[in-house]
Amino acid sequence: MCSRALLFQQLKELPSQAGIYQYYDRDNKLLYVGKAKNLKKRITSYFTRDLTPNPRNSPRIQKMIAQTYTLQTFVVENERDALILENSLIKSQNPKYNILLRDDKTYPYICIDREDKYPRFIITRRIEGKKGLLYFGPYPRGAKEILRSLYEIFPLVQQANCLRGKKACLYYQIEKCLGVCEFKKDEGIQLQYHALVKEAIKLMQNKYQMQHELQKRMLDFANKELFEQAQACKDCIEILNGLEHFSTFDLKKSYHADVLSFVMRDKEGILLKLFVRNGKVASTYHIFVRYGNSHTESDGEFELEIYTQALLKTMHDKTLAQEIIIANITESHFAVLQQMFREGLQGSLPKLVAPKRGIKSQLARIANLNATHLLNEKKTFSLHENAIIASIAELFLLEREISIIEIFDTSHHGGSFCVGAMVSYSNNGFCRENYRHYNLSGKDEYSQMREMLIRRASNFDSLSPPDLWILDGGKAQIAIALEVLESSNANTEVLAIAKEKRDSKAYRAKGAARDIVRSRDLELRLDSKDSRLHFLQKLRDEAHRFAITFHRNKKATSFRLHD
Repeated sequence: MCSRALLFQQLKELPSQAGIYQYYDRDNKLLYVGKAKNLKKRITSYFTRDLTPNPRNSPRIQKMIAQTYTLQTFVVENERDALILENSLIKSQNPKYNILLRDDKTYPYICIDREDKYPRFIITRRIEGKKGLLYFGPYPRGAKEILRSLYEIFPLVQQANCLRGKKACLYYQIEKCLGVCEFKKDEGIQLQYHALVKEAIKLMQNKYQMQHELQKRMLDFANKELFEQAQACKDCIEILNGLEHFSTFDLKKSYHADVLSFVMRDKEGILLKLFVRNGKVASTYHIFVRYGNSHTESDGEFELEIYTQALLKTMHDKTLAQEIIIANITESHFAVLQQMFREGLQGSLPKLVAPKRGIKSQLARIANLNATHLLNEKKTFSLHENAIIASIAELFLLEREISIIEIFDTSHHGGSFCVGAMVSYSNNGFCRENYRHYNLSGKDEYSQMREMLIRRASNFDSLSPPDLWILDGGKAQIAIALEVLESSNANTEVLAIAKEKRDSKAYRAKGAARDIVRSRDLELRLDSKDSRLHFLQKLRDEAHRFAITFHRNKKATSFRLHD
């Protein structure tokens, strides 16, 4: 059974900002998407100290937490953006335990058609591509209050039937409309009205300017002893205090973009890619990169190389994006990328942009914020895990300094579809480019392990021996590994990890059986809360995941061929 060692570490490094969080099961399937004003407080409220579900939550949530093996977070600038992004991801990814936001409705927008003779602000949930339409939002709450604030400032048409009428309506009589119902053919009124609309649009894009205008009107009404109108302005100001006027995460419906952000520090960096599809953030992807000592480029040149490789991959993948937004890049490097991009792509190509202001610049800033968070998290993990590795080496009397680790596991079904898997780990995390699969002919776990290790050792010339092998097994597997290493003249340490054997199957089924960690000379049962055990379990679990996935694919392929 997989441990939750990675989850244990992730809970220690949670950010305290607003954002969304995603829970995944042991097969990396998405269970749940949630949002939080403070990610750390919200996520930890689901768990007890020993990672069991918090009994204060509902049975459904407790069941979900029991199935959670890892999580991801995405930081945003405010709670409202988190709410919008949560809604977007639930609709696009349909997580198992999200039931409240699966309908087809979206949050409302405020829209105005600037092509109309007398444009009117309306609330709508539909996004259309018609020329002249301008959308504000979406608004999880407060759309009606924003319109009310707008009408307190500007004498605009508030209802559609005002445009159909022939006599001055009530709004005109109380000086909240120019009287377009009666004077709509007057060109002077039309010009005056369009000037008001332009000013209203400016306020819709600036919450603080709208509050300032309301404040002026409130004081003016108070000086004239029109206290009812002054109170209405005050109410609008208080409502606006709790609202944002637009979201970074919901653009026009047809908009597709890829957002790239590269952040680097101390020869380590992260490239984060944000996928915006149909105006909403659909997913993210990131990779870690290391600036080796053999490289002679400056940090800026290395950054340019990373962006270049990312764009080359984008060309190869034939992205759907209309634009590729580059965050955190100098003007000179951006000019180089633009030139390369024009020469490399043929046919219709996305536009390469490095925005300085507006919603696109906010997307770039959010991508940069999350890349920075992931890099900080990675560095914290690295320092923590380097200390753990050193402690493991000291505990088991290992003579080598441990930097590169390879972990092995096997999988089979009653002696059929026998496979092996090797995963690689270094100070930079899991090295997926060094993962290996093996089709095995042995019928038992000992012959399978021997065959896999011999094949790995035969490849030492092209992929150097690591500092440590970790095996899923016990004394017999260690003996096999030492024999293979000795015959290969490789100076590699060996550890093995396995569940203790008990006669009672019920004892093991309840999870009471403890992991035993062995070296050549030692056998230890580490405490279940020991961080060294959690680290070894994380490595073992990754090898197990890689092996079982290959095994299932091989078995499924065989069944399809026989159908």
